Amino acid sequence: MRARADSYIEPKKGKQHKADRQWNTKAHLFLSYKLWLPLARVTAVYLSNAALGSIWIQCRPRDGSLDTAKAICAYLNSSVGLYSILAGRDNRKPSYPQFSLDTLRSIPVPNLSAHVDARDTLARVFGHLRDEVLLPLPQMDHDPIRRRLDDAVTEALDLDPEWVATIRRELSREPSITNRRYAGLDDW
Repeated sequence: MRARADSYIEPKKGKQHKADRQWNTKAHLFLSYKLWLPLARVTAVYLSNAALGSIWIQCRPRDGSLDTAKAICAYLNSSVGLYSILAGRDNRKPSYPQFSLDTLRSIPVPNLSAHVDARDTLARVFGHLRDEVLLPLPQMDHDPIRRRLDDAVTEALDLDPEWVATIRRELSREPSITNRRYAGLDDW
């Protein structure tokens, strides 16, 4: 879930004012606006140094808190967060959704700045798991790191553990995530 910027950019001649305005939108939290679901491992990443993105879109929590950004990153990489993201996707290509900025802005996320205990719990879990490798989404039901994220979200947001486990299990079998055709209930 932790990433680092992969390039350094400089403004073109005569475009410094435009670059300065764009640079003011830099952030630590990034959301993917395109995902190849069968291979995707994360939907959000956190950078130690604020940056700009292109394939990854910068996202700043309203309260500006780095702990809130870390907590949101942990939440969006949990099964419940993934479900929230995929609920608003464009289904023209179900296994390769592309999200508009409006869609990304409308992802339901708990108001973690108002629930400091939940925010602190999820930020702490992010700190423990940030460098762990998550398995691809089709394997999420057998992923111990995703399970730890789910357990933290369950505890922090007081969710039903069986409900969260069901979301994880069903998402791992979802045809758009596995990139397999749905063949009917007998295969499930």
